Order: sequence, then C-alpha cells, then structure tokens
Amino acid sequence: MTIDDTADRVDTSRDARLRDQVRAAVEALSNPVALQGLVAIGVGTVVLLLPGATTNLVAFILIGLLAFSGLMDLFYSLTGRRWFGRHISRWLTAPRGLAAVVLAALLAVLTYNGSGDLTLTITVGLLGIYIGIRGVIAVIAALMRRGGRDPLPGVVGGGLAIIIGILAFTVPSSIVSSAIVSAASISLIVGFVLISWSFRRSSRGAGVDPATATIADVLWDWIDGSDVGRKGRAEQAEGLYLERPQRLTKLGTWWVMLVLSVAIATFAVLADSTAVIIGAMLVAPLMTPILGLAGAIVNGWGRRALESALLVASGAAVAIVLAYGITAWAPVAVSFTTNSQIISRVSPNTVDMLIALAAGAAGAFATVNSRVASGIAGVAIAVALVPPLAVVGVSLNGGRFDDAGGASLLFLTNFVAIVLAAAAVFVITGFARPYALRNKPRQILQTVAPFLALAGIILLPLMLTSEGLLQSENRERDAQSTVEDWLGDDSEFAVTDVSVSGSEVRVTVTGSGDPPDAASLADALQADFDSPVGLELTVVPVEVTTIPAPSG
Repeated sequence: MTIDDTADRVDTSRDARLRDQVRAAVEALSNPVALQGLVAIGVGTVVLLLPGATTNLVAFILIGLLAFSGLMDLFYSLTGRRWFGRHISRWLTAPRGLAAVVLAALLAVLTYNGSGDLTLTITVGLLGIYIGIRGVIAVIAALMRRGGRDPLPGVVGGGLAIIIGILAFTVPSSIVSSAIVSAASISLIVGFVLISWSFRRSSRGAGVDPATATIADVLWDWIDGSDVGRKGRAEQAEGLYLERPQRLTKLGTWWVMLVLSVAIATFAVLADSTAVIIGAMLVAPLMTPILGLAGAIVNGWGRRALESALLVASGAAVAIVLAYGITAWAPVAVSFTTNSQIISRVSPNTVDMLIALAAGAAGAFATVNSRVASGIAGVAIAVALVPPLAVVGVSLNGGRFDDAGGASLLFLTNFVAIVLAAAAVFVITGFARPYALRNKPRQILQTVAPFLALAGIILLPLMLTSEGLLQSENRERDAQSTVEDWLGDDSEFAVTDVSVSGSEVRVTVTGSGDPPDAASLADALQADFDSPVGLELTVVPVEVTTIPAPSG
C-alpha cells in the first residue's frame, strides 16, 4: 500500500466522521424541543436588535392577552369550566374578568395615537393597575383556600404581582425597557438550554419524549440530568463555606482580607483613585459568602444559609465602621461634589441591578465550572461590594446621610441580585440537589421569597432614579436640538453646553459677533416642555489674533 492510498483512506475516514456529526446534529435539532429552542433564540435576538418594532408588537400582544384572560375568567365564572389556570372562587374571577375586558378596551382606545402605533408606556402603566388587582385577588384566594392546601405559593405569587403592578404603574418607562431586555435574555437562555438538552438526549438517549414534553418537563429533565453528584457538590461547597477542618483559620483569613480590602477601598475613595478601587475589588472576600448563601438556599441547607447571611451582615457592618474610622483620622478633605468614586455610587439605577445579575450568574458559573474559574476575578471587578460600603462610611463621617443611603442601596442591590442570579445558575448547572428541589419546595420557597420581595422593593427607588435620568436626558436632548435650530447652519456660534435643572435651561454658546435673539430661543424651548421654563444664556466671546511668521 502506497502513502497516497493511506492518505486517501484518512481523508475518506475524516469525511465520513464529518458527515456522521452533521447527520447527528440535524437529527438532534429536528425534534420539537429543539425547534422551540431555535424559535426562542430567534425571538430573543429580534427583540434585542429591533427595539422600535418590539415595543409596538409587545403593546399589541399585552392588550390581546389581557382581553383573552378577561374573557376566559368570564367564561369560567359563568360555566365553571376552565382550560387554563387554577380553579378559584367564581365570585372572584367574575369581577376580575370584567375588569380585564374593560381595561383592554380602554387601553386599545387610549394608546392608539392616530398613526397606527401603540404607546407601550401607557399600556404598561394602566396594565400595572390590573396586575396589582390580580395580585390582591390571588392573596385573598390563597388565604381562603380550604382542604389543607398550602397557601404560601399563592401568597408569594400574589405579593410579587402586587409589587410588579406598583412598579408598572409608578415607573412604566423604566419597567418597559427592563422587562423587554429581561424577557429577551430569558428567551435566549431557555432557547440554548432546550437545544443543549436535545443534543444531550441525542447522545445519551432516554429522557422525556420531546414530542409530548412541555418546556417545564424539559427544564426539569435538564436539571435532573445535570446533577453533579454528592462528591462533586461537596468539592464545590468546600470553597463556599468556612467549615471544618480548620474553620477558625479560614474565618481568620476571611476577616483579614475583608479588613485589608475595606482599608484599600476607603483610601481609594478618599484619593479618588479608580485604579486602587479595582485593587480593593480584587481582594474583597464578600463574594464568597453571598454565593454560599445562594447555594444553601437552592439546596435547602438551613444552617449554611444562616451562617452565610450572618457573615455577610457582620462583614458589611464592620466595613462601614472601619471606613468611618479611617476617614475620621485621614488627613484628607473629601469633596462630595467632585469625587467621582462617591458620585458614581450614591445614585444607583436599574442598570446597576442588571450588572449585578449578570455578574452573579457569571460568579456562580465560575464556581461550579473549573474551566472558567479564572474568570472570578473579572466578576469581582464587575460588581462592586466593598467600595459602596466604604462610601457609606465616608459619607456618614461627613454627615452626608443621603449619600450614605444611596451607597447602601447600591450594596443591597448587588447583594440581592447576586443571590437571585446565582441561585438560578446553581439550579441549571446541577449544583442544586434535585432531591431538595423535588421534596423540599416549601422550604426553598420560604428562603427565596424574602429575596424576591426585597428585590421588588429595591427596584422601586432604582427605577425612580432611572426614570428621572431618562427624563432628564430626553429634556436635554430636545433642548440641544432646539438650540442648534435657533443658531442655524450658517451661524458663527457653536453650542458648548446645554443643561436642564428643574425649571431652567442653561445654554452656553461660543463665537464672535451677536447671537440671535434670546427671546426667540426661550419661546422655542417653551414649546418643548410641558411646564414653564426659564432660560439662562451665556455667550462666550472669541477673539482670534493671527501674527504671521517673519519673512527671511
């Protein structure tokens, strides 16, 4: 046999393996579950890439679902037959269904602006009223339920609906963007899980039947099949909990690193140094007990959950006291109006919560997957835990209680978001025990419910801040456009700064000569705002002197 014959056989074998792999991939993606996953990924991608079309489509879908839900409630209250949802008191579903139908018709009329578009903000704001009412009814129905059924799931679900309703009515613009981004992200994640499950089933066999399985069945089968086992779970838990052997040594090391990170963070805040802040993030140990708390919640480990929560609480208290003391003795005058490390941490918004959710998910994934464990340092930088506590201590020392409250809110935001995101990742990746999820749902729900409620409470001030920032940016953008139109294309003046503060617009232009009439600018600006606004126009003269170079 020649060398050429051997090479031909190798190439033929490679081609055969490639064809087999392609055939296996096609077979894995041809079942209904994989097709649902592809649809979920496609929908999530379209939502993220086409926000304008998405908002109109979501408005139509919300109104349609609201009307359908109301009609179903009315049908159930009249006939006692129900195809979707739980059977509750027909006396409660009748007013709920009637309210849903009336609200859907009202939304269709009020949100139609004459151009064929629907105002999603108005839709969500009014829909928040309905969601809140449904939450109240759900709580009442759960408390009135008889027959020994557990009322806790109904009470928790109804409470969350009330919180969501309040947020939707109070800050509709912020909750619209947050809800759309979150829904698109969840759609992408679920889609990838469904496709991964299809490939796993193709290689391992068994599992639920994809022709009849629901998404919930597939997700549960994925969780059951991802179980890391008792030995793997013990190895991963060893790095999350400060337990025997050498428990005191581990605790001592943890506290030393916390004190050092707080000292570094406090000095970094006082010096207004971003580079030093990053160093404090890298050595801060608070991420470990927070991830440990999430792992204990989903596994039903009560003692570990309590110890982790106490460690986080005591660490936060010590950090604030230490930062306060360092600031009191540091020979540095802190400027709370110009210090960027303080300013960036006293007005958190929904973006901070989204960052913490992503960082918590990444941290949990790095914990259970040794191949990406090196990424935990990046997670520590992405979500700040110790620097906000340092800002709290610095602000309290300076008597700036509002700033201290804002920094505390940022820490709570990061804490709650990390716990919730990490808990979800621990369930998906198999760190959570399927036995606990199956046999201790009440215990797990009791521990998760307070964090969900706290997240809803925290969301309100975050979204209020986001709403204020959004409105301020829109007002400044409109004012900027009006000033540019006022100057005209051939003007010798250039716009230097446009800011809106309360009921006054401050405009700074730079150039030579005389600018256009300020009264006309005031009138034009007034047309952009719903309430009366004043104008402060600053004209900076420019004088240019040119002296040519001497000849010869």
